[in-house]
Amino acid sequence: MKATLSLGRIAGVRVGLHWSVLGIVAILVSLALARWPVMVPGYSWVAYAVAAVTTAVLFVGSLLAHELAHAVVARREDVDVGAITLWLLGGVAQLRGDATTPAAALRIAVVGPAMSLALAVVFGLISLPFAGGDGGMLVAVTFGYLGVINLVLAVFNLIPAAPLDGGRILRAALWHWRGDRDKAAVWSARAGRVFGIGLIALGAVWLFVGAGADGLWWILIGLFIVTVAGAEEQQATLSGSLRNRPAGDHHAAGRRVPAR
Repeated sequence: MKATLSLGRIAGVRVGLHWSVLGIVAILVSLALARWPVMVPGYSWVAYAVAAVTTAVLFVGSLLAHELAHAVVARREDVDVGAITLWLLGGVAQLRGDATTPAAALRIAVVGPAMSLALAVVFGLISLPFAGGDGGMLVAVTFGYLGVINLVLAVFNLIPAAPLDGGRILRAALWHWRGDRDKAAVWSARAGRVFGIGLIALGAVWLFVGAGADGLWWILIGLFIVTVAGAEEQQATLSGSLRNRPAGDHHAAGRRVPAR
């Protein structure tokens, strides 16, 4: 996925925004403007708008911090990082290569949810001093909401299904247990496909019973997970077959593939 807008380099990693990241901003701003006047009445619409935009911008920053954590640890583990792109469904850190050990893969995977969890704590602590007084309730709600969605982000990413971070953790554990990196990747990808299909089914039921348009969101996320997990399974299967092929077959196969 190519970035529409480049933000330069942060911690030595190229960072960019895809145009679809505006979807996250629009969703958060619309939710805040719809709910906060009811939750904390008495403020001007300008105050609500500033709080809503602040929430959206800080959440996008939280997604960036999550992906930067992956990128920084990956570089420490001698894995090259191409770029980070933020888009509609979150962020993508493009890792060129793979960790050399299960322990290194585990460290790269777990640091993202750990960063989101840390941000949830920080935002929660910021909200506490404002929660006691009427004048600061909008500030308390703003940072409290950021704390909650970062907590949700951390927990959701820990689900053991690729391409979520939990799927990477599962892969590292299976790799350590069975000693086969490619089979571990296949199993975690299959878990991701099952989970993605479950999200699609959940979203469809949600729409069918008329519980709201949130079902479309679950279907979109499920489709993304199924697509990426399927691609990862194919890649892992191919890598495993090439790794197990004799050296002579590698050379012969290389001659049969036309140059592009």
